[in-house]
Amino acid sequence: MQSGISVTPELHDAFTTFTSDSSLFCLPITITSESLTPLPAVPSSSSFNASLSQLSTILKPQTPIYLLLRRDDSSLVALTYIPSNAPVRAKTLFASTRATLVRELGSEKFSTTIFATEEDEIVGENAWKERDAEKSGKTGGNGFSREDLMGDKERELELVRRAEEEARSGTLGRDIGIGGSVSVGGGIPSSMRVQMPADEDAKAALTGLQAGGLVQLVVDVKTETLKLAGSESGVDPNSVQSHISPSSPQYTYYHYPDSDAVIFIYTCPSGSKIKERMLFASSRNNALAIAGEQGLKIAKKIEAFGPDEISGDRLREEVFPPQDEGPKRGFARPKRPGR
Repeated sequence: MQSGISVTPELHDAFTTFTSDSSLFCLPITITSESLTPLPAVPSSSSFNASLSQLSTILKPQTPIYLLLRRDDSSLVALTYIPSNAPVRAKTLFASTRATLVRELGSEKFSTTIFATEEDEIVGENAWKERDAEKSGKTGGNGFSREDLMGDKERELELVRRAEEEARSGTLGRDIGIGGSVSVGGGIPSSMRVQMPADEDAKAALTGLQAGGLVQLVVDVKTETLKLAGSESGVDPNSVQSHISPSSPQYTYYHYPDSDAVIFIYTCPSGSKIKERMLFASSRNNALAIAGEQGLKIAKKIEAFGPDEISGDRLREEVFPPQDEGPKRGFARPKRPGR
């Protein structure tokens, strides 16, 4: 999913200055007037770690922001900060634009891209030490891997990060809800792929999906099986969001009325359980494959945090994209629920 927002000439100029001036530590970037625009650059202190504390004055608890950082070896990092309690629409906008930012500035110029949801993941020295250790395949100099030194909760979080990256084949696509990092051009181990079976009720519902129909599957955490959560017929596009859970992940298959288009909708609320998020993220591609085995041709795929993002207008635009009206046409933000 791409937002349609682009880099301004001012940002290009600021980035050129940033890359050529080694005394600059950070270039903050925000989205204003449907464009990526720069904020004042942050000067470097004596070292990368010593400069991190300066970022606390930039980070706000509910405000997403992009940070371009210079490491001690002069390598550049593209960091996306989307607080877990930020408004859903802000999350969507910044998450769907992060790939555009890196691509338009030049992905080859960044050694790593990072997605963070907590301030400590940015200003904490230990977080950077862990990333460096993970990148080199060990923690410290003792030969232990990062996971060897993790507690149970940390290990679950790491599994979620890997699973969500695996679901996107290691690309700089959208991440739902959890922080993580992926090296540019890096792959994800195939061991994170989950081949999860679907029960017979789920298969039958998918096979029988007709125009205007909706089928929802969920993961049974105990059995790690895809099960039928609900099946409806005659569902108006404006009513689809009312069938989607605001608290638990779901896979929704919706056959848009008066068309051949089946839309696959993966929703994963940020407050859902870690185990659920891990299983849903890692079995997403499997859920698509099972639909294909039942004769469904998925025309469009949508990923969202919750039902308020799945408006009737958005579904209609997925199936019937608006005609390009030229440079005057900007990014059309989704309407607020109920409007």
